[in-house]
Amino acid sequence: MNTMKHILIVAPSFKVLGGVSNHYMGLHPYWESKVTYSTYGKRPGIPAIYCLIPDLILYVLKLIFCGVDIVIVNPTFWSYQIKRDGVYAWIAKLFGKKVVTMVHGWDWKMAEYYEKNPKWVLKTFGKSDGIFVLYSAFKDSLRRMGVTSPILMTTTKVSDKLLQDTQISRDGKIKEILYLARVEKEKGIIETLDCFQILQEKYPYLKLNICGDGAYIKEAKSHADEKMLKNVFFHGIVEGERLKEQLRSNDIYILASYQEGMPTSVLEAMAFGLPVVTRPVGGLQDFFENGKMGQMIESLDPKDFASVIETYIQDKTLTINTGIYNQEYALNHFLASAVTKRFEHDILSL
Repeated sequence: MNTMKHILIVAPSFKVLGGVSNHYMGLHPYWESKVTYSTYGKRPGIPAIYCLIPDLILYVLKLIFCGVDIVIVNPTFWSYQIKRDGVYAWIAKLFGKKVVTMVHGWDWKMAEYYEKNPKWVLKTFGKSDGIFVLYSAFKDSLRRMGVTSPILMTTTKVSDKLLQDTQISRDGKIKEILYLARVEKEKGIIETLDCFQILQEKYPYLKLNICGDGAYIKEAKSHADEKMLKNVFFHGIVEGERLKEQLRSNDIYILASYQEGMPTSVLEAMAFGLPVVTRPVGGLQDFFENGKMGQMIESLDPKDFASVIETYIQDKTLTINTGIYNQEYALNHFLASAVTKRFEHDILSL
């Protein structure tokens, strides 16, 4: 592997935690190539619109003066992001740089639009030397748009540091349920609360730990109050030791999300030996084994989620065996050090 290549990663600021910045923070210690960053978007206390022009200027200066060989752009298939990131990809090609696109988020309505009107995608990301996706169906959609660049699979990751010096002991008893995601309607927060209400009527000792922040936090708290739910705890954003403690102390993980790329929180829950109850969304569909890892539920009916979780409440052996299988699978497939090595190898092989 040629470790002398200089890779420039275009991504949100590490000071504004989100899926993309979190991903690259996890990969950062393990690159063998020289890696620098060109950040864009909002900063703490500064709206994104005020950063747009300065970010582009700094990006161009790095392309000109920093000896960059490869540029990695990180779009999501949403209206604004696909336009903005497309400009970054187009500029990199204008300066003769190798361009790698990693697609993180995906909106199927937006994808359907670009399948019918692919001009912008083909002019920008379609000229990439390689494209990485988190779910095989994203690849199929890009092909329908007319993209001919090599398209490879990758994954999000579990931080090696998160598992360092961590002892995990499971007795199979489910007492606490974990929701670890942005608190947004599309993440299924209301369905999660309604599922918990059903369970709590039969198992009043249960606790629901909601870890994350988001635009829907007030509505979620109001919903919990209206339902008069007890033992629901909103912890806000959890990081470092607080994140580790939540993953260690909870007993089962729920994510009733409407759509995803590859949710890191699911991989983290697996690495800590939690059964996962989720939906067939994004890249989970490429590897998730129903019954062995937990359950993917087609519907959004809280009763269906409650029924599955109750199965684990009533069967400690199933809970223990599922957790063991998940932890082994996650350690073999999702550790950041291994994900970085594969990702870098594929990039340099393009």
